[in-house]
Amino acid sequence: MIRTPWFDEQTGELAFQVVSRADSWQLALADGVVTREELQTQTQSVTRLLRAIDERVDDEVHNLITEALKELSVLHAMQVFYASEEAG
Repeated sequence: MIRTPWFDEQTGELAFQVVSRADSWQLALADGVVTREELQTQTQSVTRLLRAIDERVDDEVHNLITEALKELSVLHAMQVFYASEEAG
């Protein structure tokens, strides 16, 4: 299996921050609208992936991933908040 890099080699930025490249984003936004069903589908997808990871990692790696996911959630919320302040 090919390992997908987490960081852009040229910029050093988080590679998965470019949401527009994700197939799930492109599919959901094809019509320019995010529906409740698309949100539910994405939630189920993330839940399925996290359950698969949870079953495969030891406690130390689990704790690191947990902390990274919490901080990623904070980063996302900060970006949304910042964007809303800039727009207003």
